[in-house]
Amino acid sequence: MGNEMISIKGTKNGLLIVLDTNQNFEEIRKNLLSKMESSRGFFKGAKFSIFQGHQEIPANQKNELEDICRQFGLELNKDSHTASRTELTKTPRKIPLVAPQTDAGEAALMVKRSVRSGQRIVYPKHIVVLGDVHPGAEIVSGGSILIMGSCRGTVHAGAYGDRTAKVVARRLDPISLSIADSRHQPERSVAAADECQTARLSGTKIIIEKFLAGR
Repeated sequence: MGNEMISIKGTKNGLLIVLDTNQNFEEIRKNLLSKMESSRGFFKGAKFSIFQGHQEIPANQKNELEDICRQFGLELNKDSHTASRTELTKTPRKIPLVAPQTDAGEAALMVKRSVRSGQRIVYPKHIVVLGDVHPGAEIVSGGSILIMGSCRGTVHAGAYGDRTAKVVARRLDPISLSIADSRHQPERSVAAADECQTARLSGTKIIIEKFLAGR
């Protein structure tokens, strides 16, 4: 977890909020509140568990952190203690992704239409759109996003912190594109290339390049 006070991981049982309990509680509380505010709406409706490692914090402090999560629409996993320990040991720290593919055996939401202005799709794993993403539409995915048509709306891949997530589109011309905690806003005056493109993280910067199968 490095120097991060809080990391948020997507698991099959919901969100796993991992605390660095060596840090000051007030700083942990502020850090969690900041993450929830910056991701407002992304986590709404998701189940969550708090993992404290071997050094547990007092029950009243844990309850305070849970209340912050509830304020932003999250739901506490009823088996949070068991689920958090199980998922932390089972979930790999990083899973190399190319793009959502059926032969990889990873779950994905299939959207069999274009996504129009005012529509918002949120899913904890990969999202595949068999159409266009129009300006004013928003796609938020815990994994990668594959758009078979044009991407001209707002997209956020790796929304729960997956820095290996990618955005692939037949025509990549988004209003705003985010991967994990990095954001990219293209110059609207520059026309997007009329070819399949991939957006991925390189360090802390999002780069957009021609799509190459297998990369």
